[in-house]
Amino acid sequence: MNEAERWVEFGIYLRQQRDKVGLSRREAARRSKVPESTWKDLETGQKTSYGGVRVLPNPGADVLAKMATVLELSPEELTRHVGRTTAKARASSASAARDGVSQLTQKLARLDDRDRRLVESLVDQMLNNG
Repeated sequence: MNEAERWVEFGIYLRQQRDKVGLSRREAARRSKVPESTWKDLETGQKTSYGGVRVLPNPGADVLAKMATVLELSPEELTRHVGRTTAKARASSASAARDGVSQLTQKLARLDDRDRRLVESLVDQMLNNG
């Protein structure tokens, strides 16, 4: 499960907890002094950023603590369900990325000079256009 999917699951959990205490999103936001837009972002597992790009939520511990209070949960209980990747998972992901880089490096080393220049040119074009 990727981080985006974990945030969606967190959003479902958050909505369930809010429904359990019988609050609308607006009322939960008012009581917690957390913007309603933040509640919406967390309940949908995403938020809109500049240029319409969808990004993952990133609430601080203080926001989660305020939300937990309104939901009649401990901050630890709510935080346990947060969709963030743990440090251990990030390290594992970084290790996999390094393995991918080493595989790519090995494949590039097997190319002749002409093909290597072609690949470099394609990568440069992708980076300049991205």
